[in-house]
Amino acid sequence: MLNINKKLSGCYRRVLIFLLAVVGVCLIAGGVVYNRVGGIEGTRYWMAERALNGVENHLKSENRPDGISEEQVVTVFASVREANRNRQTNLIALYDVLKSYQAEFHTKKPSTPEVEALLEQLRQTILTDTIK
Repeated sequence: MLNINKKLSGCYRRVLIFLLAVVGVCLIAGGVVYNRVGGIEGTRYWMAERALNGVENHLKSENRPDGISEEQVVTVFASVREANRNRQTNLIALYDVLKSYQAEFHTKKPSTPEVEALLEQLRQTILTDTIK
């Protein structure tokens, strides 16, 4: 009986050490990724870019109306994405625009004026430097 208890306690000890090692490696990897993204502020901009990519893909795939060219959509989204990478976007406004598009047009196709309004709202999220 005593021999079985020793074997089990040794097994549990090895499993515990293995789990602690895995958790440690995950924490270190998470810290490195968090640092590379840029901390809290970088994470917000990264998430905004991911949401922007999702809306662009959704709009380009099957939901683009005939009155809007794909080049026009790509140009606007590229300019907003570039401003987002340079931290020159109003994140609150950008999230509001993306969220309203996703809520309203998740299942239905938008009309040409609605997409034009979306593209204009996206352009307005870019902050311009007035001081030179």
